[in-house]
Amino acid sequence: MQKVKLTLIQEAPAPGRVSCLQCAKCCTYVAVGINAPTTAKLATEILWHLYHHGVSVCRDEAGEWYVQFEARCKNLGAGNLCEVYLNRPHICRAYDDQSCEVNAPQPDLIEFKEPRQFLEYLRAKRPTVYKAIEKKYVPPGHQPIIEPKATARSRRAPAKVR
Repeated sequence: MQKVKLTLIQEAPAPGRVSCLQCAKCCTYVAVGINAPTTAKLATEILWHLYHHGVSVCRDEAGEWYVQFEARCKNLGAGNLCEVYLNRPHICRAYDDQSCEVNAPQPDLIEFKEPRQFLEYLRAKRPTVYKAIEKKYVPPGHQPIIEPKATARSRRAPAKVR
């Protein structure tokens, strides 16, 4: 039987767009949907994710939460070519360079790479949940950095120097 070599023709991306072969970012992680941190239990599960290297947690523009694990696809070959392209899974077929995160970024995407970032978010956006976990589930050194409130004196213009 004769082997057939397939040559894939990739359309040139529109000006200003990054092609899949230049990037392949979507082939370097796995993201799984998770529950929003609406309770202390759910918030501490997110903290647990963030205690691991190569793991981040995101909230997208639609308000959906997911955990993302840095993990390169085993089928991503040289030159960012998919070695199973013709038999790739449905999820891979849904990606294209028109709607990907590189060419169509979400301005309201929130990404947490460190526990402190997530705790700062909780303190500001979900203070009840933050208070529920603050003493028992937040290790020393992980507390959010609290900016001092401006006083009336600090809001005044500085005195002129003569």
